[in-house]
Amino acid sequence: MTFRFLAPAQAELLDAISYYSAINPELGLRFEQAVANAVRSAVAHPERGAPRSKNTRRWLVKGFPFGVIYRGSEREVVVVAVAHQRKQPEYWSRRL
Repeated sequence: MTFRFLAPAQAELLDAISYYSAINPELGLRFEQAVANAVRSAVAHPERGAPRSKNTRRWLVKGFPFGVIYRGSEREVVVVAVAHQRKQPEYWSRRL
C-alpha cells in the first residue's frame, strides 16, 4: 500500500517541523519522525485509526498534540491533514 499527502497537509507538516526546529533542531527531527511513524502505522493498519467525519480516520502523533487525519482505501492512504488537536475541530473537512 502507498500513501500521499494532500498539499495542505504537506504544508502543515512542514510548518510544524519548522516551528519545533526553531525551538530545538532535535525537537523538529523528533516531530518529523513521530509523524512518519503515525503515517506508517496508518498505512499498515488503516482500519485501526479513530473514526472521524467524512469517512476519515485519525492516528495520534506520539509525544505531540497532533493527529494524522487520513482516508484509507485498498491501495492508498491519503493524508488529509496533520492537525493540531487544539485547533478548530475538523477545520480540514473542507479539503474533501
